[in-house]
Amino acid sequence: MKTLNLKKVYTLLDTRNIPGSEKELEIMCTRISELVRLNGEKWVEENRQKLLEEWNYIVQQSIIS
Repeated sequence: MKTLNLKKVYTLLDTRNIPGSEKELEIMCTRISELVRLNGEKWVEENRQKLLEEWNYIVQQSIIS
């Protein structure tokens, strides 16, 4: 499966308000793509709030360098 583009990730997470640098957002697209492959789009949509909370924590803590 190819990595989802940012527009598709925005759609799945139902927001364009996702923090992060260009590099961080590329990594998020990769991770969401993996989750879609493992669990399906419906699962990502159902868990979007938790995924966004976890992503905000990652960005705030500068976990990705």
